Amino acid sequence: MDTLLHLTGVSKRYPGVTALDNVDFTLRSGEVHALLGVNGAGKSTLVKIICGAEPPDSGTMKLQNETIQVNDTADAMRHGIVVVYQERTLIPHFTVAENILLGMEPTNGQLIRRRALNQQAEQLLKRLGVDLDLNTEILDLGAGQQQLVDIVRALRTEPRVMVLDEPTAALSQGETKHLFELLKQFKNQGIGIIFVSHRLDEVFEISDSLTILRDGRVVSSGPISEYTPARVTQEIVGRNVAKLETDHKTTSGPLLLETQELASEAFTGVNLKIASGEVVGLAGVVGAGRTELLETLVGFRRALTGKIMLKGMQVQIKSPAHAIRHGIVLVPDKRIEKGLLNRMNVLENLTVSSLKRYSNGLGWLQQKKLTDVATRTIDQLHIAAPSLSTSVQSLSGGNKQKVVFGKWLAWSEDVKDLIFMFDEPTEGVDVGARADMWVIIRNLAAQGAAVLVTSSDLDELMEISDRLYVMRRGKIVSEGARQNYTHDTVLQLMMGV
Repeated sequence: MDTLLHLTGVSKRYPGVTALDNVDFTLRSGEVHALLGVNGAGKSTLVKIICGAEPPDSGTMKLQNETIQVNDTADAMRHGIVVVYQERTLIPHFTVAENILLGMEPTNGQLIRRRALNQQAEQLLKRLGVDLDLNTEILDLGAGQQQLVDIVRALRTEPRVMVLDEPTAALSQGETKHLFELLKQFKNQGIGIIFVSHRLDEVFEISDSLTILRDGRVVSSGPISEYTPARVTQEIVGRNVAKLETDHKTTSGPLLLETQELASEAFTGVNLKIASGEVVGLAGVVGAGRTELLETLVGFRRALTGKIMLKGMQVQIKSPAHAIRHGIVLVPDKRIEKGLLNRMNVLENLTVSSLKRYSNGLGWLQQKKLTDVATRTIDQLHIAAPSLSTSVQSLSGGNKQKVVFGKWLAWSEDVKDLIFMFDEPTEGVDVGARADMWVIIRNLAAQGAAVLVTSSDLDELMEISDRLYVMRRGKIVSEGARQNYTHDTVLQLMMGV
């Protein structure tokens, strides 16, 4: 196979972080090339540089032996480079045809030629053997069908290079099989495919070669035939990982939360138990169903079947407010979007969940008590804020995270028998803030709370958890005491190898 895309000496630095360090990468015509690494290894940055979303600080890129500069995504498309991101980029209330030809609609002056638009979209669908109603709105399609629309849209420009970012994360096994059949078609047409995935079983099924990034550097690259799943796991992690030991000792109390065969659109048959005084870790790759499970337990999503039991009694969690009344709270991922009131100050954010508790019978807020509880929470969590009136937007990522934590600590002075759920609790924060949050989580358990944590950082889960559940494709595939696992075994369970 001929060299299609070649990057040499590519580096990218952000303040305090080297995202890519002298990276070489080669993609050949008609191959699927897997790009692997843990979160933060540099995969996303490399993809952004290839597709023009970020400029490199140094390095060169050649397409079919011709040096090119990709200044933006439109420039990349002109060179025949397209990317299909994990997050859908479709417009929900537009039809299938409108989304496929978005930005390339056939027009007659300023008017879109509807018949021509539908004909062109239909030709693209037929070419790929995709059966979709052109007039269906995107919001009425399932995740797999939306993925197909995104791929068809990418192919409208007849690309030479296609980047697929976690393409199977939201797909069923049947939809994944269909996608792989399409990829084989693309290979036969000479398209080079960069396949970003955490799922090693799929990597070995569809890929011809692979490159592994770790800490912004290429640590291994070659034909897939030269690798085994065990070797790939070791290269990704960077070591043969023995069991990790921590010095915390836990005495679990009574069972607080239990699910029995709980199911939703994102997961099925989940049986989960969390007792007072323990931290339970929930591991899984992107799309495994972890976040959806937490959101179901706190009422953001509705369960389709199964039971949620609190202290042995079945309950129906109908809303987040209902969950809070039952003593269940969620500290979400994407905290700036979901957990903070960005236009308000530190005091208002820390006490927003406690307003009812600190108001008198007439509804007047007891301002001194609110100030006292906010000050106590700042001291407890070591939040670095100039004053209570400081805008929360001006805080660092780690301190914003602590404010979200503190909001729920301020909500109740006694955390015994409460249930705290943390989704990616240390994502995007520095090492010092990360250690502080680990201590906070362990202290909650020590005071009698039940804690459920999801994290993409396996070292973190191994460090703070007493027990682990591993999810894969919406199912619990393993459960046990943390001491029974190594980093390797958890990673292999997550990836299905």
